[in-house]
Amino acid sequence: MTEGVTAAWVAQQAGKGRAPAKKRAPKTRKEQDIQRAILDYLKLVPGVTVWKSGGGLLPLADGRRVRMGAVGVSDLVGWVQEKYVNLHAHGCVARFLAIEIKRLGACPSTEQQAFLDAVTAAGGVAFVARSVDDVRRGLAPEDSLTIR
Repeated sequence: MTEGVTAAWVAQQAGKGRAPAKKRAPKTRKEQDIQRAILDYLKLVPGVTVWKSGGGLLPLADGRRVRMGAVGVSDLVGWVQEKYVNLHAHGCVARFLAIEIKRLGACPSTEQQAFLDAVTAAGGVAFVARSVDDVRRGLAPEDSLTIR
């Protein structure tokens, strides 16, 4: 180094006039981005038909808002085609599918959880997904479906 210039002086001068670096919180993915990735994945899964449920508020020209869809209905709905076998027949059935999309750390509302529980109780497939991996797990085959 040049005479009179030390490593400590250079470090001190480099920090002048600048605010100390702030640590940023890690960004979580938006629900919209997660939903897009899940829809792209589900297009490739045979036997699954799914679409956005389209709930929310629609603004009118006069400033009022009209609710579209029912409160608590999952973000994605559709069906999963499953094969069945019993003593007298075999074939396919469709089971209702409901997927609630949430960011990491977020939880479904009381109404959303009630909808998921109702779908499951009625024999459908319903779960919360925060990633494509959650959807893979949620659609994993259970025990074979037997219709009597």
